[in-house]
Amino acid sequence: MEGNYVIIRTCLLSGLIAFCLGCSGGTGGGAAEGRVKPRGRILENGLPLKVDASQLPPGDVGLQVKFIKIGGVDAGTEYDARITDVEKCMFELVGTDGKGIPPGKYRVAIRMGAFSLGDEDGGDLLKGRFSRERSKIEIEVKEGEDVVIDIAQYSK
Repeated sequence: MEGNYVIIRTCLLSGLIAFCLGCSGGTGGGAAEGRVKPRGRILENGLPLKVDASQLPPGDVGLQVKFIKIGGVDAGTEYDARITDVEKCMFELVGTDGKGIPPGKYRVAIRMGAFSLGDEDGGDLLKGRFSRERSKIEIEVKEGEDVVIDIAQYSK
C-alpha cells in the first residue's frame, strides 16, 4: 500500500510542477507572445567579420550590434544584441526583459573595436559606416528566421 502512496504523491507533485511552469510561461527560454528571439551572424563577403580581440580591455568583446525599430508606436526603440560567439560573429536578440523583441522592420547599427575609445579616437574600426545614424542596413525580423547580415552588401 505504501508503494502506491509514493507513486500517487510523485504524480501529484509532477503535475503541480508542470502546472506552475505552464502558468509562468515555461522555463524562461522562449519568447513572450508577440515577440521573437532571433539569432544571427555578421559576415563580410560571406565570412565572419574578423574581430581582433587581442588589444581589447578585459570584458570588451569588440563588437556591438544594435537593432533600431522602424515604424509603429515603438519606432526608434533600440535593442542590443548579445554577442554569443565573437569569433563566428554570432549574436542573439533577447530584448531588455529577456522575453524577445517585436517582429518587424529594423535598422541595424554595427560597431567594431574597443568601446572605451570613442568614435573620434578611432574606436570604431568600421569608421562609422554602420553607426546608428548612417547605417543603411534594414532587415525584417520574423518568427523562426535567423538574421544573417553581410556588411559587404552595404559597403558600396
